[in-house]
This record gives sequence, structure tokens and C-alpha cells, in this order.
Amino acid sequence: MASDSDPIVVKAFSVIDLILRQGRPMRLSELAESLGRPKQTIHRTVRQLEEHGFLAREPGHSRYGIGPRLAKTADHVLEWCVRHAPRQASLARLVGEVGETCNIGMLDGGAIKYLDRVESDFPLRAELHPGSRVPIHATGLGKLLLSFLTSRDRKRLLSNLALERFTCNTITNLKDLEVELKKIRKRGYAINNQEFHEGIISVAVPIRNSNGRAIAGLALHAPLARVGVKDALSRVKVLQHYASKFGQDFQWELE
Repeated sequence: MASDSDPIVVKAFSVIDLILRQGRPMRLSELAESLGRPKQTIHRTVRQLEEHGFLAREPGHSRYGIGPRLAKTADHVLEWCVRHAPRQASLARLVGEVGETCNIGMLDGGAIKYLDRVESDFPLRAELHPGSRVPIHATGLGKLLLSFLTSRDRKRLLSNLALERFTCNTITNLKDLEVELKKIRKRGYAINNQEFHEGIISVAVPIRNSNGRAIAGLALHAPLARVGVKDALSRVKVLQHYASKFGQDFQWELE
């Protein structure tokens, strides 16, 4: 349910989402009651969506259903999902090989944003979903991608970054972080030893474009109770193999 403090676009999507979930056109009064918002507010939102073709009023009725523009957008969404399916399939194969959760992420402002993630079958795992954002300095992907930035870009980003402590292993000193990033650049992969969540480790390798620039990262996550750091590192070569494939096959998506 959207709240009064939500952005306008979220309120608009909440109306669309409700109609889609109900699977039928709905009256303004039904929308207002279900969303817990004033009828006049819903009316204004629905009229704007109707004007732009995202909703359409049924002829002779005061019920609103999906409009032609939204239907066309749905086709594009399906096409998008089909294009992403090979990457998801490859990521699932990787998880099948290494036996642990893997994800792809990229820098997004002052954080890492997950683009894709496939969970392992084990019940003990840290569940984060595509679209989730995690800190740069306390994750394998974050440290990895920081290390491959130009010195100028890295300093600019770190100067505006609060090195928050999440566990006793989190690096919160800028000089210590720079030392760690130098090691990562030299060896070509990053290790997260319980720096974001207690009991969770990860290793991350870069996904590079045709020019060799690290545009994203591929990481394996596992509970320390099941996989030690040494065991995780034994899977680096497999991760690098898949990262190379992702760089070739999905470069257009990540640049």
C-alpha cells in the first residue's frame, strides 16, 4: 500500500499494480478504499494515467483498466525479460557448479546495486534481491570495483563516503582501505571476510568490456559455517571463466 509520503510515481504505480493484481477494471471508490487514500487523490492520479494512455476508462462505465500505452510497455518488458534470460540461465549454471549463491553487481552512486542474483538451494543464506543496494567499502563487489576505478575517481568517491562499521571486520580507516584496494588490483579479485554481515563471506571478480575496463563484478556469497575463505578462493577460476562470458554476451547491458 502506498503512503502519503511516497513519491508521485510510486503512488501511480500502486494504482496500476492493484488493477493488475485484481485482474479487472476498478472504480475510483474501490481503488481509494484498497489503497487507503482519499478518493480525490486517486481521481487525480487516475486522470493523469488516463491522459498518458497508461489507464483507460471503460466505455459507459466509471471503471478503469489497462490502457494502450501500458499494454505496449508490457510487450517491451517481456522482450527485456527474454533478453535477460540467457544471463539468468548462465548464473544459475554457475550456482550449480560452485554450490553457492552468486550475483552480478555494479557501482551505483555511492553503493553497489545488484543486477542479477541466483540463490543456492541451502536454507542458510543471506537473501538479497536484484535491485538491492549494498555498501561499497564492506562488500567484495564494492571493494573490487573501487579498486579498478581511476585514482582520481576513486578519491572523489571515497571523499564523500562514510565508512560505516557493520562488523568488527569492516574497514573504516581510509588508509587501510587504500592498502586493501591495492592488493585487490594486484591479485585481480576481492575477498569479503565477514565485513558486512557476521558469518557471511564472499569473493568477487571483475566483468570487463572489450577494452578491458571493469564494468561490473561477479561474486560468490556463502556462510562461513559452510564455506571457508580458502574454499571460496578455490572457486575464483570458475568465477573468472563465467565473468569472461558475461563480459562478451551482456556487455551492451552493463556499459
